[in-house]
Amino acid sequence: MTNPTIPTGWKDLKLSDITSKISDGLHSTPQYVSTSNYHFINGNNLNNDQIFITNTTKCVSEDEYLLHKKELDDSTILLSINGTIGNVAYYKGEKVILGKSAAYINCSNLVDKRYIFYFLKTNKTQNYFASELTGSTIKNLSLKSIKNTKILAPPLPEQSRIVAVLETWDKAIEKLVRKIEVKKNVKKGLMQKLLTGQVRLPGFSEEWLNIEVSEVFSFLKTYAISRENLINGTSNIQGVGNIHYGDIHSTYRVTSIDLKNVSVPSVKDMNFTPNKQDFLINGDLIMADTSEDYEGIGITISVHGLEDKKVVGGLHTYVLRDNSKKTEEKYRQYIFQNHEVRSELKKIANGVSVYGISKSNLSKIRLNLPPVAEQTAIANILTTADSEIEMFKKKLALLEAQKKYLLNNLVTGQIRLPEFVESKRPLTGT
Repeated sequence: MTNPTIPTGWKDLKLSDITSKISDGLHSTPQYVSTSNYHFINGNNLNNDQIFITNTTKCVSEDEYLLHKKELDDSTILLSINGTIGNVAYYKGEKVILGKSAAYINCSNLVDKRYIFYFLKTNKTQNYFASELTGSTIKNLSLKSIKNTKILAPPLPEQSRIVAVLETWDKAIEKLVRKIEVKKNVKKGLMQKLLTGQVRLPGFSEEWLNIEVSEVFSFLKTYAISRENLINGTSNIQGVGNIHYGDIHSTYRVTSIDLKNVSVPSVKDMNFTPNKQDFLINGDLIMADTSEDYEGIGITISVHGLEDKKVVGGLHTYVLRDNSKKTEEKYRQYIFQNHEVRSELKKIANGVSVYGISKSNLSKIRLNLPPVAEQTAIANILTTADSEIEMFKKKLALLEAQKKYLLNNLVTGQIRLPEFVESKRPLTGT
């Protein structure tokens, strides 16, 4: 029986109907070698539509590769199915052995592989994958569930046109991502030169101060509230806001936050009453004193837009306040981005899998500070660069939202390209 909810000529199929093979990778551990051109990958190597080989990706010998390689070719799409679920990547001839958390889907000539690739990324398909997961600690998507994935397939010409539209958005997104990276590198170069005094701005020649962190900043008390005792995503904070080190690492990802526009978790306990002197004020710095990776050591944000909000530093954070008046408010956010200071932060970090910074060692780090007027001039240049990057990020978010809308509607027939609509309305009223 014809499905009345799909366009005429489209087919309601299972993925197994339009593929020559669906299987997964090796369920045992291959023999590794220290270095080679052959790699053993899993689902976590599938990112941004491609296979990512990192410094930690295991290598195998050519013999091991030939022994365990799968039937991968130009028709192959890779899918992460264990732990990380639903990431897809094109196979482009890489010399890899697949692990059990990566499945491969070889498309038949009945479909455009690129169309299936996009269909697997839709909300509908990703939600289906989520509903089919098994396992308690580590989730798994079975091959049976993958084979039973529902696919709406228009005729090949329409598939190709849908792909062309989506690829246009992908190319625009990729171009903008590259532009943002260029802007970030320009800003990084500016910081390296301006924050160290390697390059001085015209009109400034006064000697810089060389002083310890403790001579500039006071440390406020912080309140170690666990994540389960916080309410996330509260912009109009009820009670007391609490900035957790995890938010500094993963949510904000910027050097400065404006609490008029950014949400801060709040403490569930409405009777929580920290000392009044520990509430943040505009221009305070919050540093994450713990990091699970080396580059995240000592990541710091500057807080603004507090108005009448009551916010304190949270778990694994230091709050630094300049009571010495030796730093300009906008400049302050860049002090711990100075590559010389970043190097010192990494030197004082302790730990193996998790790195921590002690308050006593942080206090002794020496800072090279220009006069306040020069700080203001430097900050104006860097904040202009930041504003430009943020503008491009907003454009990127808009393009990504448009692409997502088109993806979820074009491949389900909710939106049809004009040349494929069966009956078109006349251009005039006659």
